[in-house]
Amino acid sequence: MDFAITRTLGARLGLRQPQLILHLVRRELTSAHRFTMLGWAWPLARQLAQLGVLVFVFSSVLDLGIPDFPVYVFSGLVAWSWFSSGLTEASTSLIDQRHLVFQPRLPTAVLPIVAVAVPFVDVLMAAPVLLLMLILSGELHLTALLFPFVLAVQFVLMCGVAWLVAPGSVYVRDLPNIVTLALMVLFYLTPVFYSLHKIPQQFEWLLQLNPMTTLLELDRALLLGLPYPGVWHIVGTVALAAVLAVAGWFGFARMRPGLVDQL
Repeated sequence: MDFAITRTLGARLGLRQPQLILHLVRRELTSAHRFTMLGWAWPLARQLAQLGVLVFVFSSVLDLGIPDFPVYVFSGLVAWSWFSSGLTEASTSLIDQRHLVFQPRLPTAVLPIVAVAVPFVDVLMAAPVLLLMLILSGELHLTALLFPFVLAVQFVLMCGVAWLVAPGSVYVRDLPNIVTLALMVLFYLTPVFYSLHKIPQQFEWLLQLNPMTTLLELDRALLLGLPYPGVWHIVGTVALAAVLAVAGWFGFARMRPGLVDQL
């Protein structure tokens, strides 16, 4: 019964059309990097530049006392950059691709998925660099094989939010700016370049409300052998991702009928 429901939901989401999603992702990547010298390497270059600044500031100027700080920061930066870029692009995906929304046979729900999938290519490009850093630092653990599981949870989480903000932005045009502002604030409430355990205990609960905190802590536990987040934090984050995915889909379906008129 559950399998039948899953297959039906997958069909309605357009997930039986992987060629369409891959085609749109490829088209977006080609368009974004056309006529540039570095091409698809630009996102990786931006991440490495940001890594260099963070490592210099928080290891040479303000030492946070975190071992293997470069790989620690880069592991968090890769996941956060995907999260931030994906949701930023998703918030305007229907507005920017209105010509596709006007196509009656196109499953509109795939457009936010494409917005989330495009910056995931940056994760794939950064993965060999992260692997090399882990090898050179001597911190590569067998548990790193479970790293794709965390990426899968993050993808589901992002899709759920994307399905809500994409059509919401069509009705409320201030929403993309709100998303950008929220992500800017959330960056500092996510332990990308600092350790959660360095935070005063009375403020830890605030950061624990952020699902990206648990995902980054789990990333580093698998990759660097650092302490795992609590079991209930992991279970809660996985459950939240699933709930957001379902809520996002039904929210998208509810708002979809009026999209063409609003665009």
